[in-house]
Amino acid sequence: SKKILCVCGDEAKLAMLSPDADPKTAKVDIVELGGKPEFLAADGQGKAYINLEDKDQVAVVDTKAMKLLTKYDVKPGGSPVGMAMDVEHKHLFIGCRNPQKMIVMDAESGKVLADLPIGAGVDATRFDDGNAFASCRDGTLTVVRETSPGKFEVVQTVQTKPGARTMGLDAQSHMLYLPTAEMEPAQGNAR
Repeated sequence: SKKILCVCGDEAKLAMLSPDADPKTAKVDIVELGGKPEFLAADGQGKAYINLEDKDQVAVVDTKAMKLLTKYDVKPGGSPVGMAMDVEHKHLFIGCRNPQKMIVMDAESGKVLADLPIGAGVDATRFDDGNAFASCRDGTLTVVRETSPGKFEVVQTVQTKPGARTMGLDAQSHMLYLPTAEMEPAQGNAR
């Protein structure tokens, strides 16, 4: 749809505008989502998939027609925050905080294909080169892969630093970046 997409968590909306819009006069298109959005993924064909953290759902938006098409439940997951997409196979990878799961979902039907254990405090989910990644506050990075047609498994759990829950991906080098702070134990008389 050649638009910039921005989720507005407190407003429960998706905002869209043209990348060449004049900031002083730009028309911002708004889609009401009916829940607090977190991450989103776009399929490159005019649909956006948006986690609604407070509703345990994924909203499906037609970005060309500017309308909400449907919502998918993420059960047995809950509190979905991280979102990534395998565009080629139309699979969504959804990081859920309660319970701690990565949900693999068919983007066209909303069918849950797998629910896999991940660490505590997931924030980001990324997809690259056949692997889905979930970065978690507890210092783990869970790696999920389709090991045979229709079968998804946790193939590795990498120890990271505590607090490294946000994640960036350099798609050219295939490098993941997980920032965090150096944590120290509380000292003396904490008030």
